[in-house]
Amino acid sequence: MTGYAIVLASGELERITAASIIGSVAAAMDIPVAVFVTMDGLRAFERETVENRDFDGGAIAQAMVTAEDVQVPLFTEQLAQAKEIGPLELYACTMVMDLLGTTLDDYVDVFDGELGVAGFLERAEGKEVIFV
Repeated sequence: MTGYAIVLASGELERITAASIIGSVAAAMDIPVAVFVTMDGLRAFERETVENRDFDGGAIAQAMVTAEDVQVPLFTEQLAQAKEIGPLELYACTMVMDLLGTTLDDYVDVFDGELGVAGFLERAEGKEVIFV
């Protein structure tokens, strides 16, 4: 294995946060990580969604957004920091962006670019795939 390839397809804050934690810890351990954000997962990265903290999720998601005594960094902050300290790449799904009529400018500035499935599979070669 030469790292992890995380396919982030869920829009639920708990799942997105779990994926960002796994990716961040791996990157901090100098393990290469490629994250492909697709389907409902991409919605959570929209600028407006992040600014309004309008995330899907259950009780844990609500606690992460409203907790005052426990500081949980938002997944976007966590991924941005991980990219600074280790080998982590983050890509938005071209097909979903086409379906939504969006561009990378519509999302928070954490993506390294956009890819289709074939491009992501090239980056995932030899990596352990995690589907979230």
